[in-house]
Amino acid sequence: MTDTTQSLTAPEVLRLTEQMTLFRIDFRIWSGRKQLRAEDLHLGDQRPPVDLVSLGSKKVCNPEALRVFHRHKQQLERELLAVGTRFLGGYLIPDRRAAELQQRAAAIAAEAQAEAERFLTDYDRHIDAWCAAYPDWSSAIRNAVDPVEQVRRQFRFRVQALRIESSPVVAADTLADDLCDVGETIFTEVEQIARGLERSFVGQAALSRRALGTFRRVHEKLDALSFVDRRIDPVVHAIGQWLARLPLTGPIEGQRFLEGWALMRLVSDAETMARHGAGLLALEALMPAETAVQTPTLSETGDALPAEAADVASDFDVLFETPPQDTGEATSDRSSMTPPAEPTVTPPSEPVHSQDFWF
Repeated sequence: MTDTTQSLTAPEVLRLTEQMTLFRIDFRIWSGRKQLRAEDLHLGDQRPPVDLVSLGSKKVCNPEALRVFHRHKQQLERELLAVGTRFLGGYLIPDRRAAELQQRAAAIAAEAQAEAERFLTDYDRHIDAWCAAYPDWSSAIRNAVDPVEQVRRQFRFRVQALRIESSPVVAADTLADDLCDVGETIFTEVEQIARGLERSFVGQAALSRRALGTFRRVHEKLDALSFVDRRIDPVVHAIGQWLARLPLTGPIEGQRFLEGWALMRLVSDAETMARHGAGLLALEALMPAETAVQTPTLSETGDALPAEAADVASDFDVLFETPPQDTGEATSDRSSMTPPAEPTVTPPSEPVHSQDFWF
């Protein structure tokens, strides 16, 4: 992947840590498993040596009864990743979204705790049903069952919201290096979100509105985290402009469909997103503001765009639209005009080398 420029400076580290909160999910879920013993297998004297065989574990409860707790944890992870990113075993969340997510995390943790209480109330029934499903092994199951109060201690549902800062006693502080990698992590997570988008385009002449949900999730995540890495902003800008130009109803067809295809290729690859953002930033740095390329307006091109596109900045259109053609018209009195003076020939300026920042 495109290499991030350099390790962050102390002010840059401070800028990021002051704007972000680290969420840690502390969910402990009873596994419903116990160590499998040789006597459980009725092997008699034919027990394999422990150096040769690891007997693993046996399930003392139906795993289906425990899936609900894992679903709660996965739901919380999805909500944190919607506007945050993985970092140091937790999730970095922008402060402007932290309070909202703290409330949502507390609600999910409370739901999981309530499910645990219901499970523990029916604990004996769950064990009896599992033994009934495997009557030949019921004694091995019951011999491994723990009391309900011991199982209760195996459940815990907490979410911690923490501040990040370097410790003055650490000799080699790696926080700057860790934060420097966050941009790459964000691009990789977006690639995973967009993984199934290609199916909405291949072999299709129009894009269904259902597929727009994925584009909006990508845009929401990148927009929330755009301050973390400067390369993110050009990608956010491109997606936002395209979404703003789409019709409010009906399928996405024609030019907008082709633009969506290009964006799909962009967000489906972390390396491409990083190169695209870095390339546009490099091009912007090479071009002074007064000589920046201006996209032709409707009056200049005569192109009849939909009404909703009129107010949207058109940087992204440069990637798709054809430049206006010379009509070749001449004025009626050109023959009476005095021939112009010989133009002064100036040496060509040094060309700006193109950069491979698209795909």
